[in-house]
Amino acid sequence: MRGPVAATIYLTGLPSFEILPEIFRRKRHSPAASRRGLDLAANSTCLEPATPRPFIAGTADTSDFPWKTWQRLQARAARELGHMAMDFADPRGLPTLRAAIARYLAQLRGIRCEPGQVIVFNSAQQALQALAVLLLERGDAVWIEDPGYPGARAAFELAGAALTPVPVDDQGLQVEIGVRRSPRARMAHVTPPHQYPTGVALSLERCIALLDWAAQNDSWVVEDDYDGEFRYAGQPLTALYSLDPQARVLYLGTLSKAMFVSLRLAYAVVPERLIEPLATIRTQLDGFSPAQSQMTMSLFMEEGHFAAHLRHMRAVYGAKRSALVEGLAPLAARGWTWSNNPAGLHLLVRHPAVRYVRAVAADRSFDLALVSAYRIASAPDEGLFLRFGGLGPAGLQSGIAALAAAARKAKARNSSISS
Repeated sequence: MRGPVAATIYLTGLPSFEILPEIFRRKRHSPAASRRGLDLAANSTCLEPATPRPFIAGTADTSDFPWKTWQRLQARAARELGHMAMDFADPRGLPTLRAAIARYLAQLRGIRCEPGQVIVFNSAQQALQALAVLLLERGDAVWIEDPGYPGARAAFELAGAALTPVPVDDQGLQVEIGVRRSPRARMAHVTPPHQYPTGVALSLERCIALLDWAAQNDSWVVEDDYDGEFRYAGQPLTALYSLDPQARVLYLGTLSKAMFVSLRLAYAVVPERLIEPLATIRTQLDGFSPAQSQMTMSLFMEEGHFAAHLRHMRAVYGAKRSALVEGLAPLAARGWTWSNNPAGLHLLVRHPAVRYVRAVAADRSFDLALVSAYRIASAPDEGLFLRFGGLGPAGLQSGIAALAAAARKAKARNSSISS
C-alpha cells in the first residue's frame, strides 16, 4: 500500500476507517472453511459433555481418587525437577515414565518391551495421528472397524488415508471381508479386547488371521487397547502385540482412562527404529507433554499407587456394569441383547426393530447415542450406546429407570413391535 493511506498508517499506527479505499470499507464475508474441514468438523462423536450424565459418561470416576497422594507426589516432582519443569521436555517422554510404563505393561498386561520402545503422547488420539502421518502415504488404504472409534476415523482422515470400513460381528473384525475389500491395505486399526463400541472381543482365530494378513502384505496393525485394564471376570486377554513375532503390531494405551481425563498422558509401543521419527513428528504437533505431570505419574507408578488404584477401580466399574446389566434384565425379556464380554466402561444394547430403538433414543429424559453414529457404511441394525463409567450410583440408577421407562413408552406407541 502506498500514498497518503500508507503514510497515515505509518505515522499513527492504526488506519482511520474513513480514509481506507472503498474496497476495504465494503462489508464482506470472511473466506469459507474448506469442504474437507467442514466434513471433519461434522464428526461430533468425539465431543464430551461438560458433566457426565446418563448415558454419556465414558470418563473416569474420580470420586475415590487418592488426591492427597497425588498432590504429595506433585510437590515431590516439582522439587526433583526444579527449573527443568519450566523448560522443554523430551518429545519421547521422560525416561522415568517410559521405564515405569514398560514395567507396568510387563506386570499387568503381559507385554514385553524395552523403555526405548515407549513414546509418550498427550492422548492415544495424538499417538494414532502421529503414526498415521509417519507410516502412511496420502491415499493409502486403512482397515477401520465399522462401527468403530470415531477418533481413529478422524486421525486417518487428517492423514489423508483412504478408509476401508470392515464390519464387526460377535467375534470382532471380520478379517476375510477386509481382505476381500482391500487386500493390500497399508494398515489396520483394531480394538481387540473390547471392541469400540460393540464391546465384543476379537477371537483368537481372527487375531491369527489378522497377523497372517499383515505378514503376507507387509502391513501394520494398530492395537488400540483403550480400556484393557478393566476386565471383570477371568484372565486378561492376551494382547495382539504379544502374539506378533514380526513386530508389525503397534500398541496404543492411555493412562487418562484409568486416572482422570485431564491427565492427558498416553503412550505407544513401537519398534525402536520408529521412536526418533515419531518424536520428530511429535515436535511438529505440540512439542512434548509437560514434565511435571510425567514425573508425578512415574512416581505414582513406581510407589505402587497405580496398581492399587487399578485394582480398586476395577472393582468399582465391575460393580457398575453388573448393576447396569441387572437393571436391563426387563429389556432382555423384550428382545434387547448385548455382549457378554465382561469388560469396559460402556455397553451397547440392541434390538432387531430399528424404529423402536430410534424411538427410545429420541426420549428427552436422558442422552443416548445410536450405534449408527459410529458407522461409515450403512447397516440394517441399530443399538443404544451406554457409557456409564463416570456415573455415580444415583445417576446410574436414574439412567436405568429412564431407559426402562422410555422402552415401555416406545413399545406402547407401536404395538406391532415383537417382544
